[in-house]
Amino acid sequence: MTRLIFTAFIAIAISACSGIPVSQDFEQGFDFSGLKTFAWEANQENQWGIASSNELVDRRVRSAIENTLTGRQFSQVDAAQADFLVLYNITVDQRISSSNVSGGVAVGRSSRGRHGSIGISTGSQVRTYDQGTLLIDVIDVASDKLVWRGTSSQALPDLSDPQRLTDHINATVAKILEQFPPGGRPAKTGGY
Repeated sequence: MTRLIFTAFIAIAISACSGIPVSQDFEQGFDFSGLKTFAWEANQENQWGIASSNELVDRRVRSAIENTLTGRQFSQVDAAQADFLVLYNITVDQRISSSNVSGGVAVGRSSRGRHGSIGISTGSQVRTYDQGTLLIDVIDVASDKLVWRGTSSQALPDLSDPQRLTDHINATVAKILEQFPPGGRPAKTGGY
């Protein structure tokens, strides 16, 4: 029974990660095999190159990136000793979606007996939602050039619960960094 519950939990965790849309772009011909150590890229706007006004989210994303990279056998070091620098950017945009067809089914009972109906509307239904985009950039220290970018854009679920937000960020970062470096790198056991 315990094995069945554990297997179900793993299946749910895997399916949760598989629904996260990700993409990558990278410098073709760049030799990623020499990248073994990383540090954070600093910039003038703030210490870590993070475009977000929410320090709590910033810490969650940084922690997720650090944990995922170290779990994939990269070592975090001071910037002077790093092979590559990492920075990320978060944006949240409000989007609008519309649907031209909607429907419904109703079943009822009255003093004259049972009855049912099916209704179809062709009027537009408009809804707004937040779409979040997370970009993770890798900069080669030797050339000082961007060599890899991973991206995830998705409609954001209600993440008012801090633990759900942390889990969502961890899953998104892990899914993005599965693509780094291009061609793959084995993960340590016990990682994401």
